[in-house]
Amino acid sequence: MNNFKIFPRTKIRIFYDSLKYLLESLFIFSFVNKYAVRRLIQYYGGDNGHSIDYQKGNLGYGFLHYAFLRNLKPKKILCIGSGYGFIPAICALACQDNHCGKVDFIDAGYDSSHPKSWGGTGFWQKINPKRHFSRLNLENNIKTYLVTSEEFAQKYNKNKYQYIYIDGDHSYDGVKKDFELFWPKLEEGGLMVFHDAFVKNWGKLKNFGVWKLWQELELDSKIIFPFPKESGLGIIQKK
Repeated sequence: MNNFKIFPRTKIRIFYDSLKYLLESLFIFSFVNKYAVRRLIQYYGGDNGHSIDYQKGNLGYGFLHYAFLRNLKPKKILCIGSGYGFIPAICALACQDNHCGKVDFIDAGYDSSHPKSWGGTGFWQKINPKRHFSRLNLENNIKTYLVTSEEFAQKYNKNKYQYIYIDGDHSYDGVKKDFELFWPKLEEGGLMVFHDAFVKNWGKLKNFGVWKLWQELELDSKIIFPFPKESGLGIIQKK
């Protein structure tokens, strides 16, 4: 418990129950089916930003998402942004193992030439997303939308979610916009998760703003996992 910092008055009601699913997933993935873990990382681009270890079959933050989702058993999950689909695939896998739940995955598919690209390669515009997720038979639990988060929010303004993962526009204005757009769409008791809640610069990518928004959010239920320190995962439960 010394590897993460709990903010004052943090009360994430599902956290401790989720630990049993975390342990379960660690056992299943790391020891019983290490080959499947490596395929997840290989096919869907797991990287150091998620604290993965390919050789050891360690999904890093993927284990945390899987554990929370196995406990929550949400019917609707929203994922905003992903290089090659690593966290959306983890979410779809949790839905599959829960025998319920669907993932709405949003990515505009920008490449590096676009001014709002954050390391994007235009991957999602070049491939068939459904076929991509079918490599591990996850296609029935996930639907991909090649639009911006703002366009999605406008078109599907009645959608509600129990789990929202934000990993799109990492600028301060961009992540703040995503928070303002989708916090009202998060149901009571649901979780909103921010990737890169610590990072300020990453290689050629500069001026990250998630950390700044995270510091500004004055909510009772905030928890942050500061490993690795270059990235970080911030979690908020809506009361």
